Amino acid sequence: MPFVYLNSRLIPVEAALVPVFDRGFAYGDGIFETLKIKEGLPVFFREHFERLQHGLEAAGFEAGIDPEGLKNQSESLAAINEVRDGRLRIQLTRGTPLDPGGPDPAPGLAPTLLVTAEPFTGYPDEVYRKGISCRTVPSGRGRYASVKSSSLLTTILARQEARAAGAEEAILTTGHGRMLEGSISNVFFQVERLMITAPESAGILPGIVREKIIDIAAELDIRVEYQTLKPEDLDLSKAGAYLTSSVLGICPVKEIDGQQLKRDETTFEQLTKQLVRLEAESIRTGHFFREK
Repeated sequence: MPFVYLNSRLIPVEAALVPVFDRGFAYGDGIFETLKIKEGLPVFFREHFERLQHGLEAAGFEAGIDPEGLKNQSESLAAINEVRDGRLRIQLTRGTPLDPGGPDPAPGLAPTLLVTAEPFTGYPDEVYRKGISCRTVPSGRGRYASVKSSSLLTTILARQEARAAGAEEAILTTGHGRMLEGSISNVFFQVERLMITAPESAGILPGIVREKIIDIAAELDIRVEYQTLKPEDLDLSKAGAYLTSSVLGICPVKEIDGQQLKRDETTFEQLTKQLVRLEAESIRTGHFFREK
């Protein structure tokens, strides 16, 4: 029987109950992070915790989270559930008010904290070998895109639209058709030794692996530019693309809206190799507090 940590109590998943008036259930009023578990340990924990803290502060949550305590819970839960490779999810809701009231949160709520760990051996090799098909969907995350909110209905609907069109991932666009990011991923475009990704100011959720790929590109002497492109801005005979996320890592895009993209196998292998190295360093050192 798998276990979870609910408000720092280790309990069987069947016994993990949240009140019906909890604001996470009632309004999607929550913040979460999804981490990769590798060799039983969370990958890039510090970076994920810092983004979690940013989300809590931006949303005005009255929560003081101990990073070392949360890291210890995460690691012990992976061990208890015998998760060698998998996914860790950390979610905080604003909590449960005494009076259900309306959408405006009452002050002084005690946040609900849930930590889960489940096995996941990764995506099939075929996904990385063939690449992912994408469909553009006119829907962005809006002004608060940098807050990783548990209100995911927009993302779910965009993915459903993409899948109904025969694609595997949705690329969210502005009203003018400029590509921002994937529904659960970030996007890079590559033209020779140049990689292009949307700037944070465009209204994206800056991913942890996105930042790692930007750093790796600099090491490989690949220039990175920040801009939003329309599909027609790409010369498909020369352009490639990648999706990045904590669990997916980095994966090529094979087509966007039915148009085939170029694949640079050498660069993809270099980026993948260096990302795997950084993941291994993250779990080997295990340091939470260190200089950036």
